[in-house]
Order: sequence, then structure tokens, then C-alpha cells
Amino acid sequence: MSVQNQWIVQWKSTQSLTHQWMSVGAVHSFIYPALILIIDGQAIWKINGERMQVSFGQLIAVEAYSLIEVLEGGQLDLSGWCIEFNTYTLTENTSTLHPYLWSVPVEGTYQKVQLTGGVIADISQQLSKDSLDLQYELSVKYPSVIYTLLKYIYQDHTHITDDQQTLTQGIIRSAEYMHTHYDQVITRKQLAEIAGVSPWYYSRKFSERYGKPPLDYLASFRMYRAQEQLIVTQTNSQEIAKKSGFEDTHYFSRRFKQVVGVSPSLYAGSLSSRKIVCLSATCADMLINLGIVPYAVMVTPLLLAPYQLQQFEEHGVKIVEIAQYEQDMHQIKQLFPELLIGNVWSEEVRQQLRAIAPFITNLSIDVLTLLQQLASIFHKQVEAQQIQIHLEQEIDIARQKLQPIIHSQKTIMILRIEPYGYRYLGVDAVGVAKLLYGQLELSAPEVLQEGKSWFNPCTLELLLSANPDYLFIEKRMIEQFSTDESMQKLLESDVWQQLKAVQQNNVFDIDTRLWVEGRGITGYKMILHELVTHLASDV
Repeated sequence: MSVQNQWIVQWKSTQSLTHQWMSVGAVHSFIYPALILIIDGQAIWKINGERMQVSFGQLIAVEAYSLIEVLEGGQLDLSGWCIEFNTYTLTENTSTLHPYLWSVPVEGTYQKVQLTGGVIADISQQLSKDSLDLQYELSVKYPSVIYTLLKYIYQDHTHITDDQQTLTQGIIRSAEYMHTHYDQVITRKQLAEIAGVSPWYYSRKFSERYGKPPLDYLASFRMYRAQEQLIVTQTNSQEIAKKSGFEDTHYFSRRFKQVVGVSPSLYAGSLSSRKIVCLSATCADMLINLGIVPYAVMVTPLLLAPYQLQQFEEHGVKIVEIAQYEQDMHQIKQLFPELLIGNVWSEEVRQQLRAIAPFITNLSIDVLTLLQQLASIFHKQVEAQQIQIHLEQEIDIARQKLQPIIHSQKTIMILRIEPYGYRYLGVDAVGVAKLLYGQLELSAPEVLQEGKSWFNPCTLELLLSANPDYLFIEKRMIEQFSTDESMQKLLESDVWQQLKAVQQNNVFDIDTRLWVEGRGITGYKMILHELVTHLASDV
């Protein structure tokens, strides 16, 4: 490469993703190219007019003059970094810099790359570490981070040849076409044309990627969608057959019984005895409380509540360990599930799971709502009603014990300590927020009323302004990250000693595994017990 074609980067700005990145309707414009690193949470953005879901571990590169609109902030707590930079070329035999218009190495105006947890942790640590040497920050630290991130952008583009990339994209396009048009007549020739290769070559390459010929893949995909409809709707099997791409309803019924083992009319009633794989500990916990024992549950050991581990072991549920924010497709396939239940991070993962088994998703993270959803699916409404009555009685008892705190309107705040900052629990959010500020009628500091997300960005200044009477501290648990430094900064800050909760010794530690991840029926009761123990004892 000649000198005149070489380019260098110049750092422009580094900002953490603030509350504006979770505010629906917010628009972010870029004069310079930017690299956006997501270190937690998820959201749906529109990047230069194209809808896209972003989530943990993703690096998004956008070109200059790009626009990002926040379509959905997500219930989960989005966080990360946005780094703007510019590029210049060096004139040959001189040191003169000239502007260079940088573009992503793929077609389009932006590019998304998935990074590993280790890479994210290393880069986040570099970005968050303060330096007293401004020249080092401008000349070494930030440009080094930019070059590191750009390396992953270019590696993602160059690790396969253009021909391989074109073929792979074609095969994936054909699968995506089946996912969205499975209710229509689809031929192998049609799919091969979408992939851009001959039918014979297409079948071979599709089988190599997906483990079965394309029309077998399509037949399975159709059958899974029919099973889902039989579970979640009251539509008759004839109508479901047509909606699932089966033109002959008699063939559908016959084939359904061959594949599933029972007729369509008896399928929904047979769910409890099938190989159910739960994608979260909460779903498995709920099913066990309803009297249904799932075959397996996917768990992140770091986040598994001890009571849930004991519960799964006692009921003989197979525990499959996965990394945080990930779903191991290979492990899930090896379980040969007959039904998948749970929520997922991205549309890409959702489509992959839909090709493995019937998949029930888009479930609530609110305990009582989730209980009713699962009860409806498995026809356990009577059991769910008994559970709900008992849980509401427990909440009423706790509310009575907390009446002095409620009447005094003393404020309660949950502060999350993250590896690179702080967040507070939103007043109008779901989960524990609904229990605290809704069912128990406890009060939140007035300045926190605007927090609509699950966990909202919190500065030390906002913490001091909130100045709660009771402060619950949650040290965020993320693989390969530590909250020790953020916690130490908080304890050493001028703000800490000014807080009423600190002065009155009303600061309590809470466990992520229980309060955030372990919100099952038993978990809610344990949380209620902790609240009463900490708050009522002070009356």
C-alpha cells in the first residue's frame, strides 16, 4: 500500500451511553464515524433508517453523518461506550494530513460485530481507567482503543473469501425466506435461486450448514409453528394446518401424529409430559411450582440463586451451564427438546431456536403475569390461582408489618453498583420495582420518579439529591467484570457520608442472584422476608 492510501485515526470523543440511549424517540446524530460498544442490556434502534436489535457484546461501527433513533429502550439496562473518531491520510514525502472519508468494510453505512466477554472487559477497563496525563489520553489511550476495535471490524469482514461470504449469505437468506414464508408453497428450485446456486449444490451446502436438506428443514419448521399455534390459540387444526403451510389437512393430521406422537386435538393436553427445556431458571422455577418438572434448564452458574439450584437438583432437572447473555445452540440441540420456553436477547437467536423445536417466548418478567401465562399454556389455572392467593397473602402480611414505614413516607432506593458506574431501580419498572413501589406501597425519592427503565443511569450528584432513608446496594454480577473499584469510589466519595441512609446505618446489601435473577415464587417470598427484616426492625 502506498503512503498516500494509508490513513490514521484521530480521537474526537468518548461518552458512556446515557439515559438518552434508553429514551424512546431519542435521536443521535454523528458528524464523525463512531464505534459503539454494548457492555450490558439490549435495545432496538433504527440506524440510518434500518431497524436493528443491539445487545450485550456487540460492537457497532457507523459512518459519518449517521443517525440512530431509539425505537425501544428495552426493559433491560443498556450500557456501553460511544467513541467518535476521524480519519486522515498522509501525503507522500510530507507530513501533511488530509481528511479521509472512512467507510465500513461491508456494504452499507454501518456494521455489527459480536465480541467475546473477555475482549469487552479489557476494552471497558481501558476506557474507564482515569489518567492524570491528558497527552497520554489523547495520543495513546483513545487511539489505541479505536485501532483495537477497528481490528475486529475488519477481521469480521476478511476471515472468509468474497465467494464464501456470498454463498453463506445466500444460504442464510434462503433459510430466512423459509422463516417468513413457510405458510406459502416453497420449492427447492426457488430456494436455490434465492441462494444464487444450482439446486443440487444448494441442497449440499444447506445440509452442511443446517444438518438436514432444505425441504426437511422447512417441513420441521412448519410443524413447530403448528405446534405453537395449538398451544397458544383455540384455532382448529384445519385452520392451523393452512396457516403453517400444509395444504392438505388430512396429510397434516397424519403427519403430525407420526412426528409428535399424538393427534393435533390431543397435543396441548400432552405438554406436561414432554421434554421441556427452559431457557431461564425463572421459567423452570415457575413450572415446578405449577407441578410441571421440565427436562432441562439453561443456567449461568454465576447468576443461579442457591435455592433454585437446590430446587432443580431435588426434582431431577438437568442443569445445562451457559455463559452469561448466551444461548449455546449446540447444547440445546443435543437435548432434543420437544418444547422450548423462555425469552432471548436477539431476533437472530430467536430464529435459530425456532428451527430446533416449538418455541414459546415473549413472556413477561413480572412474577404474577408470568405465572398466569404459563398456567394458561399448561392448563394449570387452578394451581396458579392458589399460588397467587397465597403470595398475595404474604404480600399483605409484609405490608401490614411495614405500615409505619409506609405511613411515614420514608424513601427506599435500590442502587446498582456496576463495573463502570451506577444505576437505580426505576419506580415504574417491573420485577422488584413493582413489588416495592406498587404492591408494598413503599415510597421512592421524588427525583427518581422519572426513571422508567428497569435500571437507570445514576450519578453521584443524583444519588445525593435522592438522599434516601433506606439504601439497598446491589453489586452487579457480570462475568469477567468486577464492581470493586466502583464500590470503593462510592465509599470514598464526599457524597457517601452525606447520605441519610449511611448516617442512620440503613444501608443493606442485596444479592443479584435473588433480587434480579431469582424472581420465582419462592424468591419473592425470600425478598419479602429480607425487606421486613431490614425495614420493620428499624421501626
